[in-house]
Amino acid sequence: MGVRKVSGLLSGGQVWLAACFVLALCSQGGAQAEQRIEVTIKDSVFVTKQVPLRLGVATVIAIVNQDQVRHDFGSTMFEGIPTRVESGGIVSYGKQIGGLFLDAKKEAVVRFTMERPGRHEFRCSIHPNMKGELLLLNVEAV
Repeated sequence: MGVRKVSGLLSGGQVWLAACFVLALCSQGGAQAEQRIEVTIKDSVFVTKQVPLRLGVATVIAIVNQDQVRHDFGSTMFEGIPTRVESGGIVSYGKQIGGLFLDAKKEAVVRFTMERPGRHEFRCSIHPNMKGELLLLNVEAV
């Protein structure tokens, strides 16, 4: 797993490297029960830590807000698919979840199954300069 600050689009070299990781993961064989993405909000920046993402695999996004202010984690990647959000002992679920708000020093977990390949942007609606993205490659297309 690698750690990177997400602030813009991936370069061609990074996309190629991500494709290689996906191929390496698939060549290892075996079923993966769950793919996990960790998103830390620190100093008004999204920092992601993830494995190569695959279609049709249960996905968990664990989000931690280390800042002293409230942030939003919103994305269209959740629209139209069953999504479960767990935070502070409360569980909400549905197919039209656009995102969630995290108060200072709070965390949440989002569970869903990745169904659409491509770049999936997430953002903070409170702080428009805060953006990040997840890259999901369709293995059959690589």
